[in-house]
Amino acid sequence: MEHDSSRSGYHQLQPESAGHNVHNFADDADMEWDSDDIEASTHQLKPYVNLIWAQGFAPDGTPGAIGKDGSMLWRLSEDMKYFKDRTITHPVIMGRKTWESLSEQYRPLSNRDNYVISRNPNFTAAGATVMDSLEDAIELASQPTIPDDGVRRDEVWIIGGAQIYNAALPFTDAIYITDVDIHIDADTFVPDMSREIAAGRWSEEIIQDWTTPRNSTNDISRFRFRVLRRVQ
Repeated sequence: MEHDSSRSGYHQLQPESAGHNVHNFADDADMEWDSDDIEASTHQLKPYVNLIWAQGFAPDGTPGAIGKDGSMLWRLSEDMKYFKDRTITHPVIMGRKTWESLSEQYRPLSNRDNYVISRNPNFTAAGATVMDSLEDAIELASQPTIPDDGVRRDEVWIIGGAQIYNAALPFTDAIYITDVDIHIDADTFVPDMSREIAAGRWSEEIIQDWTTPRNSTNDISRFRFRVLRRVQ
């Protein structure tokens, strides 16, 4: 059975005083709090935010090409498997155009909570939760459910498109990139992270070096997987 993330009241927001042991803040009057302890405690509540995309090159060599006219530029089975393996059992957040670019038979993405960002108050997405704010979507996506449904909400995955990627970048922890060695006409691009890497603000790890694909819909000679992590 595919998970339906649009059920009303599905997420149960928990106030800090919920449960049997209600904290009495009067008891803390003489207690000194360590700022590092407070920061560590807060960090535990924050989900790990990941971006994931596959990028090629424009004909002039500009990197970060991901789409044209709202559609994907290629089909690479290894990348599709990689995407599924990374995002499965986690919440995924996307923009309206990305949602609409998915084939109807694959949406909502199974075994994942699907969130769609749209400013249109009348927009609906069957099987997904529609939100008008990326920040609110991340907050809701990371809330635990009662009962536990097996979705791991300690990580939230942003899956597109370009505007959503740019909006999420300031509070992103890691970026999982599939580099596709192809030059193709595009009108949609992800952020170019090369300067950020060179400046030492992001570290880079090659997960799988350049590999020849088994098959693809375009003349793709090779691809690779890498991950960028924000330097704390």
